[in-house]
Amino acid sequence: MQTALSQEYYKLLHKKLTWFAPGIIVGLMLLMPLTFNDPHWLVMANFGSSQWILLVLVIVGATLFSMEIQHNTILTLLYKAPNRRIIYLAKLIVLFGYNIVLHLFALGLTILFNTLAIGGHANWLTTYQYHQSLLTNTIMTATIDLGMSLMLIGFLFLLSCLLTNNAVVITTSITIVFMGQALSSKLLNEHPQFGSWLKFNPLNMLNLTFQYANYPVYHKLTQLTNGQLLLGTLGYAVLFLWLGNWCFKRRHF
Repeated sequence: MQTALSQEYYKLLHKKLTWFAPGIIVGLMLLMPLTFNDPHWLVMANFGSSQWILLVLVIVGATLFSMEIQHNTILTLLYKAPNRRIIYLAKLIVLFGYNIVLHLFALGLTILFNTLAIGGHANWLTTYQYHQSLLTNTIMTATIDLGMSLMLIGFLFLLSCLLTNNAVVITTSITIVFMGQALSSKLLNEHPQFGSWLKFNPLNMLNLTFQYANYPVYHKLTQLTNGQLLLGTLGYAVLFLWLGNWCFKRRHF
């Protein structure tokens, strides 16, 4: 496992996007105050960093997995590793570790932007949502988003094991990131008679972070509580990761 982890970390650290991504996230976060003029919400939502982090994870994750499968460079790893599960776990650990780093980076930027009053200044100790301080809300948003991003990583890995074209994997995943919530909402609105179980579809779970930051608006769309969304997100994360591992172990190269 140590050897596999070292190889994956080496590949991640030598990708240009790994180092360019934080700069891209900074630029996109700075655009948020142009759209929202509520400093408290901007801080709680970490200046809307969630979707941009997901976008980076899709592209970086695809190059770590589906691109290697497409170009058969993964055969070298299969030859050296004692079993495929080690390769799968190594890629998962490295990508999720990068995910944590990106969220900490976004959290640090949020603190910096608020200190510089970019988009206005908000008092960290102000009681904001859920009868909690703004600081607690901000940390909780970032933590909850880790769960949602883990579900996306699981979906990305599963897709990478099912498809052979890296471009299709990236395009499909990005479409899910930016249109998944709208597709779920449309599904619920057009088939209300099945709403009691359709509301637990995986696309609806992509609303988790947004609903935590804006409960009154998103609860009407998701028809689920924060707790239900969180449990559903973690459940789908485990399911997708397990299915991805199962497909990877049985795939012929």
